Amino acid sequence: MRSQRQKILNRIDKSPATSMQKDYARSLGITLPEVATKSDAKALIDLELDSDEPASEGLKAFAIEKGMKFSDYVGNKYLHNLLFDNLEALDKVIFFCFCIYKFHFNDSEEHILEHPKKEVFQEFGEQYVKDSFFVASMEEYVGEELIAFGKSEKVTKEGKKKTIYGGSIHTRAYKNAYDYLKAYI
Repeated sequence: MRSQRQKILNRIDKSPATSMQKDYARSLGITLPEVATKSDAKALIDLELDSDEPASEGLKAFAIEKGMKFSDYVGNKYLHNLLFDNLEALDKVIFFCFCIYKFHFNDSEEHILEHPKKEVFQEFGEQYVKDSFFVASMEEYVGEELIAFGKSEKVTKEGKKKTIYGGSIHTRAYKNAYDYLKAYI
């Protein structure tokens, strides 16, 4: 239930990983780096438990530019949640639009600020950040739902097809962003 999910705070714990974290990681078959911090251990454990992938360098670069704090081992789901929970209003709308674009137009560029179509995302954000109905609809999502939309197929590293369920394609926010993108791209 979304109302019970705690928002991710924009902070990092650089103290050494605890013995409990090390033992738990070992029980999962994870080898922690010698100098792993608590945040590093949490990120590596979360990657395993969430069946997640490491976040891309482009998404990490965008997050750093926006002042986010995270482990070098951060997962894709966690970083999407961190961004969506902590971005300023305009940047959040831009990020939402970008995620829809990336999914539907099969674009692998992950750095929004260096993207060739960044002006389209920016213009969308400026137009819709003041639309209270759009914003209320967008706020129904959680960050990791922005990785994929609707029901789709994904091929795993092992070459197997996997059905994934992403964010809703039936919301006002999704429809506004998708229609805008179709018109301008």
